[in-house]
Formats: sequence, structure tokens, C-alpha cells
Amino acid sequence: MSPIRLSDLAFTLNAVVDDAFGGRPLWVVAETSDIKNYPDRGYCFLTLVEREGRETTAKLEACIWRRHYHTIRDFEQATGVAFARNIQLLIQVVVGFNPVYGLRLEIVKIDPAYTLGNLERERQAVLDKLVAKHPELIWVEADQYVTANQLLPRPTVIQRLALITAPNSDGWRDFRHELAQNPLGYAFIVDEYLSQVQGQGAERAICAQLDAIQNSRIPYDAVVIVRGGGSQLDFGSFDTYELGRAVAGFPIPILAGIGHERNVSITDLLCHQSVKTPTKAAAFLIEHNRQFEERCLYLRERLINATRTSLLEAREQLDSEVERFRFVMHNYFRDRHTDLTEKTVTLRHLDPANVLKRGYAMLLRNGRVLTKAADVQPGDTLQVRLADGSVQVISQ
Repeated sequence: MSPIRLSDLAFTLNAVVDDAFGGRPLWVVAETSDIKNYPDRGYCFLTLVEREGRETTAKLEACIWRRHYHTIRDFEQATGVAFARNIQLLIQVVVGFNPVYGLRLEIVKIDPAYTLGNLERERQAVLDKLVAKHPELIWVEADQYVTANQLLPRPTVIQRLALITAPNSDGWRDFRHELAQNPLGYAFIVDEYLSQVQGQGAERAICAQLDAIQNSRIPYDAVVIVRGGGSQLDFGSFDTYELGRAVAGFPIPILAGIGHERNVSITDLLCHQSVKTPTKAAAFLIEHNRQFEERCLYLRERLINATRTSLLEAREQLDSEVERFRFVMHNYFRDRHTDLTEKTVTLRHLDPANVLKRGYAMLLRNGRVLTKAADVQPGDTLQVRLADGSVQVISQ
């Protein structure tokens, strides 16, 4: 068999591919790998693979040209997931062969529903695994996930915080600014545990900082995890088994504000409290403390009112008792006065001088009043006291 030119082989392959597929679009399931994206130029090169376990069973080069580049943006907006490697996709491709560049698949459509379904299945698998392996940390009640972290008592005042965030990120700035500039003047103590919060390795970095917080033995009121300023699509780190387990069982209440405006991550689902953004995380803490202050002010007002009411009632009761006392004492002294008057009259009637005026006389011997005849002996010298004087007599 005589050799043929490479170009002849290439054109033959081109004809075979064109004859087999004829430019007809096909739906293919594949996983992304080795992506080279050029948004400013409007095209993307990537490798599509199929795997069984760790073994790659198929690999083909693919591209997205400018006329179909919007499919990447459409996919990201529909799913909330960054177009990145290791994502299972359902894509519509046109098979092409170029004598210079070889076999290549041109991607013309991406089905977001397929990816969303896969992501939800993967997410549910993580949750099911957590429930199965750590029933003491996470369980289901009334179709809701309940975790040990959610059931921790929330401090009456949240003031000392451990902050996990990326250094100098927008999330870090927004959170710190909101706390520092709060109009109520509340003071917070914030210890920063700076960490990567997105991209490859973020899960391990966040878990390491949670370990550092726990090992510090500092009595934090809460741990705050915030993320902001990065991609609005790269939230995979917050949907992992390891971080979910760490959050569900963490012994300090965790507040998450990771900036995911549409979806709820596993971290959001399992932490003590979840809000959408770092700014809202700070606002939540301020509002929590404001409610405590409002309760204190309310109780103070109640105490003031209760004290005022009690004093008024006591004053009224005292006034009533004073009036009653005055009435009683008035009657008492009136009665005593009447009694004394009557006794004075009686005493006046019984006064010996007045008795003598009524014709009576007093018999005395040696200045002592005699009341019995037996006390008088014949020959005794006696004094008879009359109303106007005394006379001396001798008894016989």
C-alpha cells in the first residue's frame, strides 16, 4: 500500500465527519476540564471529558465562538454557578473537523436545568451523608434541617466576634464599616481570622480557621463568616461535606453572610443564622443588640412607672391614714376632755372644803382625821374643822 499525504488523510477525515454528522447539532453529556476563557474576545476553549471513577474514558476538545458566547452568561445567570472546570453539562454541539486543528466540538447551547438538577442532587447527597453520619449534629424535623449550632443559645448581647473573611475584600470592608458606623454607637470587639473564602482550597482554609477559633479558648459571642467582592458564582466551598459538618457542630453560634443573593448554600442551611450579605450580617448584629437595649429601656420605663404608681398609692394611703389618725385622735382627746371635765366636777364636789361648806365637819386629833367613834377616848383633845375655821373640843 502506497503512502498518502497527511493533508489527504485530513481531508478524508473531514469528509467522513461531515458525512457522518453533516453539521447537525447533537446533545452530549460531558464534564468540563482545562478551560481557557477569553471574555474580552468573546470565545472560549475547553476540554470535555467523561470519567468512570478516576479513569478518563473519553476526551475531546471543544470551543465556544463569539456567536454562541452568550450561552456562558446565560448559563451562569440561570444556575448561579460559574462556568468552570469539573461541572457536568448537557450541551448541544456541532461536530467539526479541521485539517489543521483537528476534531473539535463547537458548543452552541448549554442546558442549565440539567446542571441545576445535578448540583441539587450533589447538594442533597451531601446533606443526606451528614444526617446519616452525624445524627447528633444534624437531623430533620418537619422537613427542616436542624443542627446543634442552630440550637445554641444566642447571647443576650453579641459583642465579641470572630470574623472569618478574605483580607481587604469588599465583604471585609462592608462588614467592618457597617459595625463601626452604626448610628446607635454600639461597640464591638472583632478578632479577624483571615482566610481564602472562594476557589480551590477555600473549604480547607475556612475549616482551619474554625479550628483556630475553637482552640483559642476565647469566649466569643458569635463567629461571622462573610464573603463579598468576588465572583457571584463561586460558592462551591460552602456546599461541601467537611464545611457543613464543621458548621453544624461548631460550639459557638455562626452567622453567615456570604453574598449569595439567590441560592441557599449548605453552610447557610446549617448555621445558627444566615443573611444574604456582609452588610446585612452587621445590620443583624446591630439590630439584635438594639432589641436588647429596647427591652432594657422598656423595663426601665416600667420600673419608673411602677415606682411612681407605688409612691402615689403609698402617698394616698398615708394621707388616708393620717386623716384617719387625726379623726381618731380628735375623738380620743374630745372624749378624754369630756371625761376629765366630769371627773373635775366630781372632784370639786368631793373636795373637803366644799363638803365642809355643805354643813359637814372634820374631826382631827393631832392633825389626823378620825372616822370611828372607837378611836376617841374621854378626855381627848380634838380639833373640829368647819367651813370657816377650826374649834378645839375635849371629849367626855
